[in-house]
Amino acid sequence: MQIPVHKTSVMQALQNAVARGYVWHVSGVIAADKFLALEDKFAERYDIGLSRWQRCRQRRQGAAGVRFFAYPEQGTTRFLWWLLFTEGESNVFQQEHGRRKASDRKGRLFWGTEFELVQLPTPNGKVSWSWRMTRERVQAWQEEIQAAIRTTRDDNAIKAVMARLVRLPGFKGVRQQVFELHRFAKDDWGRIRRKAKSWEPPARPGYVRFRSDETASAAQVVQRLLMGKAPFGKEPVGSERELPEEGAMPAVNENSQTGLPIPRGLDASRVLLIREAEQIRTFIAERWSYESIRLWLLDRYGEAFDIPLPAFRERVRRALQAKAGSVLKGKAEAIQAVRVVDQAKEKESEPVKEHCLSWEDRRTGRFPGSGTNVVHRKKPNRDELY
Repeated sequence: MQIPVHKTSVMQALQNAVARGYVWHVSGVIAADKFLALEDKFAERYDIGLSRWQRCRQRRQGAAGVRFFAYPEQGTTRFLWWLLFTEGESNVFQQEHGRRKASDRKGRLFWGTEFELVQLPTPNGKVSWSWRMTRERVQAWQEEIQAAIRTTRDDNAIKAVMARLVRLPGFKGVRQQVFELHRFAKDDWGRIRRKAKSWEPPARPGYVRFRSDETASAAQVVQRLLMGKAPFGKEPVGSERELPEEGAMPAVNENSQTGLPIPRGLDASRVLLIREAEQIRTFIAERWSYESIRLWLLDRYGEAFDIPLPAFRERVRRALQAKAGSVLKGKAEAIQAVRVVDQAKEKESEPVKEHCLSWEDRRTGRFPGSGTNVVHRKKPNRDELY
Protein backbone atom coordinates (compact mmCIF):
# COMPACT_ATOMS: atom_id res chain seq x y z
CA MET A 1 0.00 0.00 0.00
CA GLN A 2 0.99 3.63 -0.44
CA ILE A 3 1.15 5.87 2.65
CA PRO A 4 0.73 9.67 2.23
CA VAL A 5 3.68 11.71 3.41
CA HIS A 6 1.66 14.29 5.33
CA LYS A 7 -0.46 13.50 8.37
CA THR A 8 -3.23 15.90 7.31
CA SER A 9 -3.81 13.94 4.10
CA VAL A 10 -4.50 10.73 6.02
CA MET A 11 -6.84 12.58 8.38
CA GLN A 12 -8.70 13.99 5.36
CA ALA A 13 -9.00 10.51 3.82
CA LEU A 14 -10.41 9.07 7.06
CA GLN A 15 -12.89 11.94 7.40
CA ASN A 16 -14.10 11.53 3.80
CA ALA A 17 -14.43 7.76 4.14
CA VAL A 18 -16.59 8.03 7.27
CA ALA A 19 -18.74 10.71 5.62
CA ARG A 20 -19.32 8.32 2.69
CA GLY A 21 -20.64 5.49 4.85
CA TYR A 22 -17.54 3.76 6.24
CA VAL A 23 -18.78 4.23 9.79
CA TRP A 24 -17.77 0.84 11.20
CA HIS A 25 -14.13 0.65 12.20
CA VAL A 26 -11.44 -1.34 13.97
CA SER A 27 -8.20 0.40 14.89
CA GLY A 28 -5.03 -0.12 16.84
CA VAL A 29 -1.26 0.32 17.11
CA ILE A 30 1.31 -2.16 15.77
CA ALA A 31 5.09 -2.40 15.67
CA ALA A 32 6.79 -1.59 12.38
CA ASP A 33 8.26 -5.08 11.91
CA LYS A 34 4.75 -6.60 12.08
CA PHE A 35 2.94 -4.07 9.92
CA LEU A 36 3.48 -5.77 6.53
CA ALA A 37 2.12 -9.03 7.92
CA LEU A 38 -0.99 -7.18 9.13
CA GLU A 39 -1.44 -5.64 5.70
CA ASP A 40 -1.16 -9.05 4.02
CA LYS A 41 -3.71 -10.52 6.44
CA PHE A 42 -6.27 -7.82 5.68
CA ALA A 43 -5.56 -8.12 1.94
CA GLU A 44 -6.23 -11.86 2.15
CA ARG A 45 -9.44 -11.55 4.13
CA TYR A 46 -11.10 -8.37 2.91
CA ASP A 47 -9.57 -7.36 -0.47
CA ILE A 48 -8.36 -3.97 0.73
CA GLY A 49 -6.47 -3.40 -2.53
CA LEU A 50 -9.58 -2.78 -4.65
CA SER A 51 -9.94 0.45 -6.59
CA ARG A 52 -12.67 3.00 -5.83
CA TRP A 53 -14.72 1.78 -8.82
CA GLN A 54 -14.51 -1.85 -7.70
CA ARG A 55 -15.60 -0.87 -4.19
CA CYS A 56 -18.50 1.13 -5.65
CA ARG A 57 -19.57 -1.87 -7.75
CA GLN A 58 -19.45 -4.14 -4.70
CA ARG A 59 -21.54 -1.74 -2.61
CA ARG A 60 -24.17 -1.55 -5.36
CA GLN A 61 -24.37 -5.35 -5.27
CA GLY A 62 -24.99 -5.30 -1.50
CA ALA A 63 -21.49 -6.17 -0.29
CA ALA A 64 -19.66 -4.13 2.33
CA GLY A 65 -16.82 -1.84 1.25
CA VAL A 66 -13.56 -2.14 3.21
CA ARG A 67 -10.70 0.36 3.37
CA PHE A 68 -7.39 0.26 5.25
CA PHE A 69 -5.42 3.31 6.46
CA ALA A 70 -2.13 3.58 8.35
CA TYR A 71 0.41 6.19 9.37
CA PRO A 72 3.64 6.01 11.45
CA GLU A 73 3.21 7.30 14.99
CA GLN A 74 5.36 10.36 15.66
CA GLY A 75 8.51 9.69 17.68
CA THR A 76 8.11 5.90 17.72
CA THR A 77 8.67 2.85 15.50
CA ARG A 78 4.96 1.96 15.50
CA PHE A 79 2.06 2.43 13.11
CA LEU A 80 -1.43 3.73 13.80
CA TRP A 81 -3.88 1.76 11.64
CA TRP A 82 -7.62 1.87 10.92
CA LEU A 83 -9.82 -0.69 9.14
CA LEU A 84 -13.06 0.97 7.97
CA PHE A 85 -16.06 -0.80 6.43
CA THR A 86 -19.65 -0.06 5.49
CA GLU A 87 -22.92 -1.83 6.05
CA GLY A 88 -23.43 -4.88 3.83
CA GLU A 89 -22.63 -8.52 3.39
CA SER A 90 -19.05 -9.32 4.38
CA ASN A 91 -17.15 -11.69 6.64
CA VAL A 92 -15.60 -8.66 8.35
CA PHE A 93 -18.61 -8.52 10.69
CA GLN A 94 -17.98 -12.11 11.79
CA GLN A 95 -14.20 -11.87 12.16
CA GLU A 96 -13.75 -8.38 13.66
CA HIS A 97 -15.49 -8.62 17.02
CA GLY A 98 -14.02 -5.37 18.37
CA ARG A 99 -15.74 -3.25 15.73
CA ARG A 100 -17.30 0.08 16.71
CA LYS A 101 -19.48 2.64 15.00
CA ALA A 102 -18.07 6.13 14.53
CA SER A 103 -21.48 7.78 14.92
CA ASP A 104 -21.84 6.40 18.47
CA ARG A 105 -20.48 8.47 21.31
CA LYS A 106 -18.51 5.54 22.77
CA GLY A 107 -17.35 4.30 19.38
CA ARG A 108 -15.65 7.38 17.99
CA LEU A 109 -12.65 7.09 15.70
CA PHE A 110 -9.45 8.38 17.34
CA TRP A 111 -6.04 9.44 16.07
CA GLY A 112 -3.94 8.12 18.94
CA THR A 113 -4.57 10.32 21.98
CA GLU A 114 -4.56 13.62 20.05
CA PHE A 115 -7.70 13.85 17.89
CA GLU A 116 -11.16 12.35 17.56
CA LEU A 117 -13.61 12.37 14.64
CA VAL A 118 -17.01 13.85 15.60
CA GLN A 119 -20.15 15.28 14.04
CA LEU A 120 -20.49 19.05 14.44
CA PRO A 121 -23.52 21.24 13.60
CA THR A 122 -23.46 23.52 10.56
CA PRO A 123 -25.22 26.90 10.05
CA ASN A 124 -27.91 25.30 7.86
CA GLY A 125 -29.04 22.99 10.66
CA LYS A 126 -27.25 19.86 9.45
CA VAL A 127 -24.18 18.08 10.81
CA SER A 128 -20.78 17.41 9.25
CA TRP A 129 -17.82 15.23 10.18
CA SER A 130 -14.69 16.97 11.46
CA TRP A 131 -11.64 16.33 13.61
CA ARG A 132 -11.12 17.95 16.99
CA MET A 133 -8.66 17.50 19.84
CA THR A 134 -9.51 15.13 22.67
CA ARG A 135 -10.39 16.49 26.09
CA GLU A 136 -7.08 15.27 27.53
CA ARG A 137 -5.13 17.01 24.80
CA VAL A 138 -6.95 20.32 25.35
CA GLN A 139 -6.23 20.08 29.08
CA ALA A 140 -2.54 19.52 28.32
CA TRP A 141 -2.49 22.64 26.11
CA GLN A 142 -4.07 24.72 28.90
CA GLU A 143 -1.48 23.57 31.40
CA GLU A 144 1.31 24.38 28.95
CA ILE A 145 -0.10 27.87 28.32
CA GLN A 146 -0.35 28.57 32.05
CA ALA A 147 3.25 27.47 32.61
CA ALA A 148 4.47 29.66 29.74
CA ILE A 149 2.62 32.76 31.00
CA ARG A 150 4.11 32.33 34.47
CA THR A 151 7.61 32.43 33.00
CA THR A 152 7.99 36.20 33.61
CA ARG A 153 11.59 36.61 32.45
CA ASP A 154 10.60 37.07 28.81
CA ASP A 155 7.76 36.36 26.42
CA ASN A 156 9.53 33.75 24.31
CA ALA A 157 7.88 30.86 26.13
CA ILE A 158 4.30 31.90 25.38
CA LYS A 159 5.25 32.86 21.82
CA ALA A 160 6.67 29.37 21.25
CA VAL A 161 3.50 27.72 22.55
CA MET A 162 1.28 29.91 20.37
CA ALA A 163 3.43 29.17 17.31
CA ARG A 164 2.98 25.43 17.84
CA LEU A 165 -0.75 25.89 18.38
CA VAL A 166 -1.15 27.67 15.04
CA ARG A 167 0.53 24.77 13.18
CA LEU A 168 -2.19 22.28 14.14
CA PRO A 169 -4.25 20.86 11.23
CA GLY A 170 -6.97 23.39 10.47
CA PHE A 171 -10.08 21.24 10.57
CA LYS A 172 -13.30 22.91 11.73
CA GLY A 173 -13.32 21.38 15.21
CA VAL A 174 -9.62 22.06 15.78
CA ARG A 175 -9.97 25.71 14.71
CA GLN A 176 -12.80 26.23 17.21
CA GLN A 177 -10.72 24.72 20.01
CA VAL A 178 -7.68 26.85 19.09
CA PHE A 179 -9.89 29.95 19.27
CA GLU A 180 -11.02 28.91 22.78
CA LEU A 181 -7.39 28.31 23.80
CA HIS A 182 -6.47 31.79 22.53
CA ARG A 183 -9.22 33.29 24.67
CA PHE A 184 -8.04 31.21 27.64
CA ALA A 185 -4.47 32.46 27.16
CA LYS A 186 -5.60 36.10 26.86
CA ASP A 187 -7.66 35.90 30.06
CA ASP A 188 -4.86 34.20 31.99
CA TRP A 189 -2.36 36.77 30.70
CA GLY A 190 -4.51 39.65 31.96
CA ARG A 191 -4.96 37.99 35.35
CA ILE A 192 -1.26 37.13 35.93
CA ARG A 193 0.48 39.99 34.11
CA ARG A 194 -1.65 42.96 35.10
CA LYS A 195 1.11 45.54 34.79
CA ALA A 196 2.49 44.14 31.55
CA LYS A 197 1.39 45.49 28.21
CA SER A 198 -1.64 43.91 26.63
CA TRP A 199 -1.04 40.84 24.49
CA GLU A 200 -3.02 39.61 21.49
CA PRO A 201 -2.75 35.95 20.41
CA PRO A 202 -1.89 35.17 16.77
CA ALA A 203 -4.37 34.00 14.16
CA ARG A 204 -5.98 30.59 14.10
CA PRO A 205 -4.65 27.74 11.91
CA GLY A 206 -5.31 27.98 8.21
CA TYR A 207 -8.08 26.01 6.57
CA VAL A 208 -7.37 22.49 5.36
CA ARG A 209 -7.30 22.28 1.58
CA PHE A 210 -7.92 19.19 -0.49
CA ARG A 211 -4.79 18.19 -2.37
CA SER A 212 -3.13 15.15 -3.93
CA ASP A 213 -0.25 14.34 -1.61
CA GLU A 214 2.92 12.46 -2.50
CA THR A 215 3.12 8.94 -1.10
CA ALA A 216 5.69 6.30 -0.14
CA SER A 217 5.40 2.53 -0.17
CA ALA A 218 4.71 0.80 3.13
CA ALA A 219 7.77 -1.44 2.75
CA GLN A 220 10.05 1.59 2.37
CA VAL A 221 8.54 3.35 5.40
CA VAL A 222 8.94 0.19 7.51
CA GLN A 223 12.55 -0.18 6.42
CA ARG A 224 13.37 3.42 7.34
CA LEU A 225 11.77 3.04 10.78
CA LEU A 226 13.70 -0.16 11.49
CA MET A 227 16.91 1.68 10.57
CA GLY A 228 16.14 4.46 13.05
CA LYS A 229 15.51 7.10 10.37
CA ALA A 230 12.58 9.41 9.77
CA PRO A 231 9.68 7.53 8.11
CA PHE A 232 9.72 9.78 5.03
CA GLY A 233 12.65 11.30 3.18
CA LYS A 234 14.17 11.75 -0.26
CA GLU A 235 17.64 10.47 0.62
CA PRO A 236 18.35 6.80 -0.22
CA VAL A 237 17.77 4.26 2.48
CA GLY A 238 21.40 3.15 2.39
CA SER A 239 23.60 0.33 1.25
CA GLU A 240 23.25 -3.20 2.51
CA ARG A 241 26.20 -2.79 4.90
CA GLU A 242 24.38 0.10 6.61
CA LEU A 243 21.08 -1.78 7.02
CA PRO A 244 20.33 -3.68 10.24
CA GLU A 245 20.04 -7.44 10.08
CA GLU A 246 16.25 -7.44 10.49
CA GLY A 247 15.50 -5.04 7.63
CA ALA A 248 18.33 -5.88 5.24
CA MET A 249 18.38 -8.47 2.50
CA PRO A 250 22.03 -9.57 2.32
CA ALA A 251 22.94 -12.52 0.12
CA VAL A 252 23.56 -15.51 2.42
CA ASN A 253 24.31 -17.98 -0.38
CA GLU A 254 23.73 -18.56 -4.08
CA ASN A 255 21.07 -20.70 -5.65
CA SER A 256 22.72 -23.66 -7.37
CA GLN A 257 20.13 -23.58 -10.18
CA THR A 258 20.17 -19.88 -11.04
CA GLY A 259 23.55 -18.75 -9.71
CA LEU A 260 21.91 -15.64 -8.23
CA PRO A 261 22.08 -14.62 -4.55
CA ILE A 262 19.16 -15.56 -2.31
CA PRO A 263 18.01 -12.55 -0.24
CA ARG A 264 16.59 -12.76 3.23
CA GLY A 265 14.54 -10.50 5.47
CA LEU A 266 11.08 -8.96 5.34
CA ASP A 267 10.93 -8.40 1.57
CA ALA A 268 12.78 -11.53 0.45
CA SER A 269 9.70 -13.26 -0.97
CA ARG A 270 8.71 -10.14 -2.96
CA VAL A 271 12.16 -9.89 -4.56
CA LEU A 272 12.17 -13.57 -5.45
CA LEU A 273 8.64 -13.45 -6.88
CA ILE A 274 9.63 -10.61 -9.20
CA ARG A 275 12.72 -12.61 -10.21
CA GLU A 276 10.62 -15.68 -11.06
CA ALA A 277 7.70 -13.74 -12.58
CA GLU A 278 8.06 -15.28 -16.05
CA GLN A 279 8.20 -18.82 -14.67
CA ILE A 280 5.15 -18.15 -12.48
CA ARG A 281 3.20 -16.92 -15.51
CA THR A 282 4.08 -20.16 -17.27
CA PHE A 283 2.82 -22.20 -14.32
CA ILE A 284 -0.43 -20.23 -14.21
CA ALA A 285 -0.92 -20.78 -17.96
CA GLU A 286 -0.41 -24.50 -17.37
CA ARG A 287 -3.12 -24.36 -14.66
CA TRP A 288 -0.87 -24.99 -11.68
CA SER A 289 -2.51 -24.23 -8.35
CA TYR A 290 -1.07 -21.49 -6.15
CA GLU A 291 -0.21 -24.07 -3.50
CA SER A 292 1.83 -26.03 -6.06
CA ILE A 293 3.66 -22.85 -7.10
CA ARG A 294 4.34 -22.02 -3.46
CA LEU A 295 5.75 -25.51 -2.79
CA TRP A 296 7.97 -25.23 -5.86
CA LEU A 297 9.35 -21.91 -4.62
CA LEU A 298 9.68 -23.28 -1.07
CA ASP A 299 11.81 -26.15 -2.36
CA ARG A 300 13.85 -23.76 -4.50
CA TYR A 301 14.45 -20.88 -2.05
CA GLY A 302 13.63 -22.19 1.41
CA GLU A 303 11.84 -20.50 4.33
CA ALA A 304 11.15 -17.23 2.49
CA PHE A 305 8.00 -18.89 1.12
CA ASP A 306 6.86 -20.56 4.34
CA ILE A 307 3.84 -18.22 4.43
CA PRO A 308 0.04 -18.71 4.37
CA LEU A 309 -1.47 -19.41 0.97
CA PRO A 310 -3.76 -16.30 0.82
CA ALA A 311 -0.85 -14.00 1.62
CA PHE A 312 1.26 -15.78 -1.01
CA ARG A 313 -1.51 -15.33 -3.59
CA GLU A 314 -1.67 -11.57 -2.89
CA ARG A 315 2.12 -11.20 -3.15
CA VAL A 316 2.14 -13.07 -6.46
CA ARG A 317 -0.49 -10.69 -7.83
CA ARG A 318 1.55 -7.62 -6.81
CA ALA A 319 4.80 -9.08 -8.16
CA LEU A 320 3.27 -9.81 -11.56
CA GLN A 321 1.84 -6.30 -11.75
CA ALA A 322 5.22 -4.74 -10.87
CA LYS A 323 7.02 -6.90 -13.44
CA ALA A 324 4.47 -6.10 -16.15
CA GLY A 325 4.82 -2.36 -15.46
CA SER A 326 8.62 -2.47 -15.78
CA VAL A 327 8.43 -4.49 -19.03
CA LEU A 328 5.96 -2.05 -20.59
CA LYS A 329 8.15 0.88 -19.61
CA GLY A 330 11.20 -0.76 -21.19
CA LYS A 331 9.33 -1.49 -24.41
CA ALA A 332 8.11 2.11 -24.64
CA GLU A 333 11.67 3.42 -24.21
CA ALA A 334 12.96 1.00 -26.89
CA ILE A 335 10.25 2.04 -29.35
CA GLN A 336 11.04 5.71 -28.74
CA ALA A 337 14.74 5.09 -29.37
CA VAL A 338 14.00 3.27 -32.66
CA ARG A 339 11.82 6.17 -33.78
CA VAL A 340 14.59 8.68 -33.09
CA VAL A 341 17.09 6.59 -35.10
CA ASP A 342 14.66 6.25 -38.02
CA GLN A 343 14.02 9.99 -38.08
CA ALA A 344 17.78 10.66 -38.16
CA LYS A 345 18.26 8.23 -41.07
CA GLU A 346 15.42 9.83 -43.03
CA LYS A 347 16.93 13.24 -42.52
CA GLU A 348 20.32 12.02 -43.76
CA SER A 349 18.77 10.39 -46.85
CA GLU A 350 16.96 13.54 -47.96
CA PRO A 351 18.40 15.02 -51.21
CA VAL A 352 20.43 18.20 -50.92
CA LYS A 353 18.53 21.16 -52.25
CA GLU A 354 20.31 23.42 -54.70
CA HIS A 355 19.22 26.91 -55.56
CA CYS A 356 20.62 28.96 -58.37
CA LEU A 357 20.77 32.66 -57.56
CA SER A 358 20.83 35.54 -59.99
CA TRP A 359 23.49 38.20 -59.77
CA GLU A 360 20.95 40.65 -58.37
CA ASP A 361 20.15 38.24 -55.52
CA ARG A 362 23.81 37.80 -54.75
CA ARG A 363 24.46 41.54 -54.88
CA THR A 364 21.60 42.55 -52.56
CA GLY A 365 22.20 39.62 -50.19
CA ARG A 366 18.87 37.90 -50.70
CA PHE A 367 19.43 34.18 -50.10
CA PRO A 368 16.00 32.50 -49.96
CA GLY A 369 15.48 29.16 -48.25
CA SER A 370 17.04 27.55 -45.21
CA GLY A 371 19.82 25.01 -45.19
CA THR A 372 20.38 25.21 -48.95
CA ASN A 373 23.64 25.00 -50.86
CA VAL A 374 24.17 28.09 -53.04
CA VAL A 375 25.66 27.21 -56.44
CA HIS A 376 27.19 29.91 -58.71
CA ARG A 377 26.94 28.56 -62.22
CA LYS A 378 27.99 31.56 -64.28
CA LYS A 379 29.63 34.92 -64.14
CA PRO A 380 27.40 38.00 -64.29
CA ASN A 381 27.09 39.77 -67.57
CA ARG A 382 27.04 43.50 -67.98
CA ASP A 383 23.26 43.82 -68.13
CA GLU A 384 22.81 42.10 -64.79
CA LEU A 385 25.16 44.38 -62.85
CA TYR A 386 22.78 47.37 -62.59
